[in-house]
Amino acid sequence: MDKEDTLNELTEYLRRIHKKMTLLRLIMQAKTEYDKCDFNAGRRSLIEAYLLDKQNPVTLRGLGCIKQFEGKFNSAIKYFNKALKYSKNKEVEYTLLGMAYYMQDKLEDALEQFNLAIDSNEDYDEAYERRNQTILERHLKLVDLQENLNKRF
Repeated sequence: MDKEDTLNELTEYLRRIHKKMTLLRLIMQAKTEYDKCDFNAGRRSLIEAYLLDKQNPVTLRGLGCIKQFEGKFNSAIKYFNKALKYSKNKEVEYTLLGMAYYMQDKLEDALEQFNLAIDSNEDYDEAYERRNQTILERHLKLVDLQENLNKRF
């Protein structure tokens, strides 16, 4: 290997490191903006991060959360599913998917996602909490339905 090849490899390595650092900065910036309820700025940072790496699950999760906040659940679900494809922590995406279904009152779908989260990581407490909340909600709906039927007859 000659000096030019070594220099080219080093240059490429530094480009990858720069890209990763920029991606990390944008994700952290988006989180800060989201925490401050500046969703437009957060969206811009996430889109910029997405343009750097279209397979980053954290960026995809963030974009999904923004869409969910806007009430665009189908778009949010698409982002969460895409994040699921690239994620090493699938329990997070399954839980986010569960919440998107829960917020649409699709309780059976939500339960399925929370159970998948638990299957992926049985130590992920948030999935248990959300699943229990969904089970309780489903139970309350059944009780209401039963009371309404009893009133009619």
